[in-house]
Amino acid sequence: MKSFSLSRSWIIALFFLAGACVAPYAHAAKTDQDEPIRVNARSVEADEKTGVAVYSGDVEAQQGRLSIRADRLEIRTHDRQTEFIRATGKPAKLLQQASETTEEMQADAERIDYHVADKKLDMMGNVRVQRNQDLFTGDVLHYDLKTKSLNAAGDKKSDGRIHAVLQPKKTNNETAPRP
Repeated sequence: MKSFSLSRSWIIALFFLAGACVAPYAHAAKTDQDEPIRVNARSVEADEKTGVAVYSGDVEAQQGRLSIRADRLEIRTHDRQTEFIRATGKPAKLLQQASETTEEMQADAERIDYHVADKKLDMMGNVRVQRNQDLFTGDVLHYDLKTKSLNAAGDKKSDGRIHAVLQPKKTNNETAPRP
């Protein structure tokens, strides 16, 4: 498994998206934390005894500027606290809309698991994360929100490697065309 660490704020935004659905973080926009979570699906099966709710069929979940689209969304709770979220689809999609301080970010994977208490996110199957022109692809991605560390592995289909395209950050002087 290939391993590396990214300190770029866009990758943190991806993992905040999953966390923002259940708990506020330091990186969270105050307005998103205070927004209600809205879920639309074709069906839901909920069991209060086990604390599991499964939304199925063209699932859309949104909280403020953050949204998830999936075929299936499973939420596990204990004592009214969310412990685990799993989104699956072909692919499951995450979107963070742009604000004054963040840029739009999109992520896709066949399965996205968020372990709330551990603050860990796992994305599996055709992982693709894009913010503006920056792009990251692979087959498996594990991210630890506490340590801000990322481990990723490539897929067998495309040479077993992860791929990243990171554009250089432009300074104010570089944004204006030169004569």
